[in-house]
Amino acid sequence: MARFTTTDDVTIDYNIYGQGQSMILVAGYSGNQATWTAQVDVLVASGLQVITYDRRNHGKSETVNYGMRLSRHGKDLAELISVLQLKKPILLGHSMGASTIWAYLSLFSDKNVRAVITEDQVPTMLHDDTWPFGLFHADMGTIMLAIEKLPHTKLTRLKISNDIKRAIGENYQPFDFQFNMPLLLNSAVQDWRDVLHRERVPHLYLAGGESPLWPAKHSELAANMTENGQYIIFDGAGHIPHIEVPEMFNQVVLEFINQL
Repeated sequence: MARFTTTDDVTIDYNIYGQGQSMILVAGYSGNQATWTAQVDVLVASGLQVITYDRRNHGKSETVNYGMRLSRHGKDLAELISVLQLKKPILLGHSMGASTIWAYLSLFSDKNVRAVITEDQVPTMLHDDTWPFGLFHADMGTIMLAIEKLPHTKLTRLKISNDIKRAIGENYQPFDFQFNMPLLLNSAVQDWRDVLHRERVPHLYLAGGESPLWPAKHSELAANMTENGQYIIFDGAGHIPHIEVPEMFNQVVLEFINQL
């Protein structure tokens, strides 16, 4: 375990495993580093240096009442990369972790990024005439209803192994959904499609075939917006394929990395 302090005085908890090409794993809303328990050893064994961290107000990182916006989360990611002096890391983000990566790319471009992997996250969470996949099919008029529904929604569709359940349980950290509502609302109104159009590095879009949040076809549409985009859908999985079908998820990720 290690820590660094952001430029706005927030302590961020992170861990580094292995050596080689660096890869940062970014967990989703309310999640923490333990959600990657089925990935770290496999990725390290393949020759990667794996970095996990808890975003502000998540896990073991400091909780504060400011910076609850994706732009600041993107800046935190940039500061982690700078503190560790990483050269062209691979970025993998699940759900809001993917949005954190898009925020980073929006602010700093992909010049110091080797590749991007995003897991079951749409580039815009509002349904309108230009995008069919809003959160629970929400538009600007119904987004608050969707946000209030999210914490009560079962996100997985497949049985989670006892080992993964145990690891996540042993590393449980409380998360205040009401307190962090501003972050979720800020995320819900973002539109990252312009970032996708400007990406030049390889980008793998992953989706759960039975995600309760949006249809899996979003991954195909997003990949088609990206110069070097491709997509994979995990049939039967919900919103968190990396804990629902970890072996398949790891294989897909490693095959993508081996193509770089």
